[in-house]
Amino acid sequence: MQRLRPLAWTVGAGLATWAWDKNFYYSTLQRNLLTLYSGVLITLDFKLNFTKEKSSYIDELHERVSDRILNVCKNNGGLYIKFGQQIATVPVLPPAYLRKFKQLFDDAPSVDLKTVKTIFRNEFGLDPEDIFESFSPNPVASASIAQVHKATLKDGTQVAVKIQKPEIAKQTFWDMLGYRIVIFAFEKVFDIPLYWSADYIEKHLRQETDFVNEARNAERCHRHIKETNLNHNVYVPKVYHDYSSKQILTSEWIEGVPLTDESKITKMGFSIKKIMTDVVDVFSDQIFRSGFVHCDPHPGNILIRKHPSASGPQVVLIDHGLYVNCTPEFRHDYAIFWKSLFTLETDLTAGIVQKWGIGDAQMFASATLARPWRMGKAVHMNQTTTINDVYESHQAAKTKMVNFLKNTETLPKELIFVGRNLNCVRANNKILGSPVNRINLMASYAAKSIGFASQTSSQTVNLMASYAAKSIGFASQTSSQTDSYWRKSIGSVIQQYNYFKFQSTLLFISIAFHTSSLFEKIRGLMFGSKGGGFEGLLDAGVKKSMEEAFPGMVFDENAFNG
Repeated sequence: MQRLRPLAWTVGAGLATWAWDKNFYYSTLQRNLLTLYSGVLITLDFKLNFTKEKSSYIDELHERVSDRILNVCKNNGGLYIKFGQQIATVPVLPPAYLRKFKQLFDDAPSVDLKTVKTIFRNEFGLDPEDIFESFSPNPVASASIAQVHKATLKDGTQVAVKIQKPEIAKQTFWDMLGYRIVIFAFEKVFDIPLYWSADYIEKHLRQETDFVNEARNAERCHRHIKETNLNHNVYVPKVYHDYSSKQILTSEWIEGVPLTDESKITKMGFSIKKIMTDVVDVFSDQIFRSGFVHCDPHPGNILIRKHPSASGPQVVLIDHGLYVNCTPEFRHDYAIFWKSLFTLETDLTAGIVQKWGIGDAQMFASATLARPWRMGKAVHMNQTTTINDVYESHQAAKTKMVNFLKNTETLPKELIFVGRNLNCVRANNKILGSPVNRINLMASYAAKSIGFASQTSSQTVNLMASYAAKSIGFASQTSSQTDSYWRKSIGSVIQQYNYFKFQSTLLFISIAFHTSSLFEKIRGLMFGSKGGGFEGLLDAGVKKSMEEAFPGMVFDENAFNG
C-alpha cells in the first residue's frame, strides 16, 4: 500500500485537475495540451518523412498531418475553427487540407437556452424575457464564437441578438498563446516566415471577440458610407447600445437574402448587376478612401433587401467584428500600385513592391488583380511529374515563398486583411457570373483617391523638363519663372499621357469583359449552363502565371472558385 500511495496521489491530482479544467475553465488546459502534442507530432513527422528518399509517401504524409490539424480544430472549437477556415482558403496547400477543412465552414454547435440566460444575467443582471417582449429560444444561426437569436423589444422593434459563447472569453488568451507557440516552432523548423504576422492577427482576432468594439465598427462604417453617394444604396443596421455589452450585441433585425442567392434576388425583381456594382463600390471606397475596411465580406455578411423607402434593392452589411484600419501612407501607396498596373509604369510598380519588402512584383500584381488564393480546390502535381520532381517542386515552392516575403519588417500588415476583402469580393462576383467589371471599378476608385496630379513624381518631371530645356537651347536659362513654366508644361504632358494609358487599359479590359459576358449569354442559351464569366477568365490567366511561377505544379481548373 505504501508503494501505491504516490500513484494514487498522482491519479487523484490528475482527475481533480481534469475536472476543474472541464467544469470551470472550459477544457482550456486540455485544449492547449492537445495543440502542443499535435504540433510536436506534426513537426517530427515532417522532419523525418519529408525527404527526397521518401518522395513517394508525401501524399500520405499530408493526409496524416491534415487529419491531425483538423482533429485539433474540431475538438478545440472556438477560435481554432477560424484558424482552420483560414487553412481552407489557401489552395496552394496539398489537396488533403482543402478537402477536409471545408467542413469547418458548416454551422458550429450552439449553446442551450440555460447557458444563454446565464450570460444575460452576468452581463445585465436580467433574463432575456425581462429585457425583450419576446426572445427566440433557438438560435437562427451559430458560428465559431457566437450565435444569433431573434427578439422583439418592448416597443415592438424586431432585433438580432448576437451572443458570444461563454468559453470564448476564457479560452482566447490560451488559444492565442498556443497559436504563437505553434507558428514560432514551424517557422524555426521549416525556415518559412510565419511569425511576422502573429501580433497583428492576434490583435484583430481579439477585437473580433469584443462586441463593444463591433458596435463601434458598425457605426463608423455607417458614418463613412454617409459621406459618399452610396448612402441610399448601402445600409448598416442600427445598434441598440442599451441592450449590448462585450458579450452581447443587439442590432436592428434585417429581413434579407444573402448576396449570392441569385434566384431569390431575381424573383424580387432586382438587378444583380446593380447590386454587385454597389458592393464593389462600397468596398473600393473603404480600401482607397476611408481606409476602414470590412475584412469578412462573404455572402452571409451581405444581405439584399427591398429598399424601405424606394422601389429598388438595398445592400445591407452585417457582422462588423473584423476590420482593418489602413494608414494614410498605405492607402496612398496601394492606390499608386493599382494605378501603375493600368498605366504600365513597371518601375513604379516595382518601387512600391520593393518598398514593402516583397520579392516578386509579378506574383503580387497577379494576386492583387485576380486573387487566385481561394478555398475549395488545391494545387496538385501534374500526372507526368516524376516522384523526385514532387519533392523538388515542394522545395522550390518553399524557396519561392521565402523570396516573396523578402523583408517582413517592411511589409504592410494591412495587406493580410485587405487581401481577404479582395478575395471575398472577387469570389462573390464570380459566383454571380461576373455581372460587373470589378477590376475597372476598383482601378477607377484607386485613381480617384490620389488624383492624376500626384501620380508623376517631381523627380521625373524635373529630369524630363531639364532634358527638354537643353534640347531647345535653354540650357543656360536661370530664370525660376522659365524653369517653373517648363516643369508645369512637361508635367502636364506626362499627366495627359498617363491618363491616356490608364483609360486605354480600362477600355481594353472593358472590351474583354463585354466579350466574355456575351459568350456567357450564348453559352447559357445553348447549353443551359453558367460559368464564372470575366472573373473566370481572369482566374485562368492567373492560373497560368502561377504554374509558371511554381514549375512542376499545376492548378486545378476550378482552383479559384468561390
